[in-house]
Amino acid sequence: MHDGTQRILAVINSFVGRDGEPGNPGETYTLKAMWLMMLSEFEASIKATVEKHIDEVRKRDTSDIHICLLVRAFFGNSQEELTMNRILSCYKRDSSEINYQNFTRDRVPKYKKAAVEKLFNCIGIFLSDDESSQLSVLDSMASTRDSIAHGDIGVAITRKELEGHLSDLGNILSMLQTRLNHTLIDAA
Repeated sequence: MHDGTQRILAVINSFVGRDGEPGNPGETYTLKAMWLMMLSEFEASIKATVEKHIDEVRKRDTSDIHICLLVRAFFGNSQEELTMNRILSCYKRDSSEINYQNFTRDRVPKYKKAAVEKLFNCIGIFLSDDESSQLSVLDSMASTRDSIAHGDIGVAITRKELEGHLSDLGNILSMLQTRLNHTLIDAA
């Protein structure tokens, strides 16, 4: 996310309007494009972080892996009833069979609060109320992103707002990475 943030800041630092805000329609369009890029960078960072975590988890014996991660990995979004025998069968499989398919490559955007929480729940990490409330800002950013992406010309954002949200996303990503790291340490 850091590299993406720096690229976004480099683009918006060239704005010629008052107080560094967009000075013409082209810069306003660019600011909106940077909003979309901001959330794309965040999503890519979340996915990379979780995939790195899954890579570390795969190195463990299956009996040391959280059941939520195993069920999601081996049964995904299956509509079949999850019986006790099916759950127990997870422990008979090799942990190297776990892949990213049902976690980060499921075509569900990972820049909204519910999607991030679900992703972490699926890998056996349940966020506290404080951590969950930190994610709340994602929904307002995602709503703005969706409006821009769908061509809503009434969306008005400022450079200062974008910079503030870049900082928020950096803090959220840092919190989530710390949580993943603690989980790996605790399990060792």
